[in-house]
Amino acid sequence: MSWLILPFIVRPLIAVLTQGFFQPDEYFQSLEPAHHAVFGYGHLTWEWVAQPPIRSIAYPAVWMPVYSALQRLGLDNGALLVLAPKLLSGLLASLTDFFGWKLARKLYGPRVANVWLLLSLTSIFNVLALSRTFSNSLETSLTVASLYYWPLVDGLDHHLTKALSLAALSCLIRPTSAIIWTLLGAELLIRTVTKQQPLVPVLSKVALVGTLFTMIQFGLDTTYYGKPTFTPLNFLRVNLSSVSSFYGVNQWHYYFTQALPILCTTSLPFSLHGAWLVKMLPGEIGRGSRTLFNLCRWVITGYSLMSHKEWRFIHPLLPIFHLFAALSLASLFAKDIKAKEKKEEGKESATTIAATTFPIRRAHLIFILSTLPASIYVIFFHSRAQINVIHHLRSLPSSELKSVGFLMPCHSTPWQAYLHRREVQMWAIGCEPPLSGQDISTYQHQERVFYDNPVHYLQHRFPSSVDSGFPPSPLPSSPPGNSSVTEWIHTWPSHLAFFGHLVQTHPEIEQILQQKGYRAAWKTGNGWEEDERRRGGVQVWWFSP
Repeated sequence: MSWLILPFIVRPLIAVLTQGFFQPDEYFQSLEPAHHAVFGYGHLTWEWVAQPPIRSIAYPAVWMPVYSALQRLGLDNGALLVLAPKLLSGLLASLTDFFGWKLARKLYGPRVANVWLLLSLTSIFNVLALSRTFSNSLETSLTVASLYYWPLVDGLDHHLTKALSLAALSCLIRPTSAIIWTLLGAELLIRTVTKQQPLVPVLSKVALVGTLFTMIQFGLDTTYYGKPTFTPLNFLRVNLSSVSSFYGVNQWHYYFTQALPILCTTSLPFSLHGAWLVKMLPGEIGRGSRTLFNLCRWVITGYSLMSHKEWRFIHPLLPIFHLFAALSLASLFAKDIKAKEKKEEGKESATTIAATTFPIRRAHLIFILSTLPASIYVIFFHSRAQINVIHHLRSLPSSELKSVGFLMPCHSTPWQAYLHRREVQMWAIGCEPPLSGQDISTYQHQERVFYDNPVHYLQHRFPSSVDSGFPPSPLPSSPPGNSSVTEWIHTWPSHLAFFGHLVQTHPEIEQILQQKGYRAAWKTGNGWEEDERRRGGVQVWWFSP
């Protein structure tokens, strides 16, 4: 069996088996907008309804055919509603491994490529994020595929039009991907001029592909929003403004001291050693490898200048760091074999090295694979309560589940893309950003107001008694994109969901709910959680006087 079959088995399997929640964008910037477009209901966050909108329908459009097919076949009320997008996401993730292996073989040969594939398939961050429906995940696959076709090394096969098309598609999916291709494009143009090669063919291809994908972007967004719209400019404008700081501000060294160790984990020392090795590689392979190293420095430096930072923003660089690590591991293995042969006065080191499918020392292999228990935890246990609560609610009959309110940090669970119950009224505590120019340091969004005093919130923003007809709440959260509305008013729903930490730190809430006629109906554990507000598992209380 070819090694390249493995990714197309492993990635979809990881996607399907993954039980837990990682970050809201996995749902609210991909599946939820796609569900809303196909089925006509669901929740659109402020990015989709702000004027002008900042999100493109391009990435949710990947999932829309899946939902549309399930709808036409009458299969949208079963498990396939959740599993089918997972399978597609896993297949798209496998392209990272497929093209990454081919890129590694192209640059360093099949043995290093095999080590690269081992690193990629066992990477805990790939296990955590690559098979999920993040735009960064597809961006990673498209970036690696484009690098494979990109003319990194003169004299090796390349296909510039394919590379440019994949690069443009990655920018269409995620506009910030342009930072990658700015450097590579500039390096290619400089190299073309320096070597006195024709520049017009390169520029004409760039212009053709750029124009084509700009028109596709404009057409998709204009069709979706019903008016002329070009979201990349809006996206960059907002993300370069103070609004991005609302979602967290990190130190300038975040990517060096936190993101890289988390992304690379046990491969980090080998990635650093490999980055040092490429500085000494001769010829075109060495120059191309150093271009990749410079690309990593360029992207990390660029993202470090932004106030809001996240691990997954540099996910497209992880396959490159795995390239360096694979080169290091193979080099150390060859050095070890040569030392042993020399000690034994043998002359078969070259043959031994060439015959080795996976040139990696046993101790290094054990060290690399030491993250596998953590990967198992990430797949089966981490933050699973936030997914299981939606599955539980979906299993309830319509006669029982009339409405549900989530007293949780905003966007803590999937929404209608998982529940898929049009008749169920849903609301959650919101966290609209300060789009009206409010001071971020003093801005009071709904989530902050609720957690400052949840008991007071329940006593003053809910009616004194429960209406068993469960009418819709007048204003359960600020309208998306309208941060100036703060007079939130609720009605009591048939079901309430919240993390156990809420009642553990505020036992009065249990008394309030019991007095209103609610009782605990379901609960489950949640594993380790960094945010203390999300600890204690998830509970569902049902109005049953």
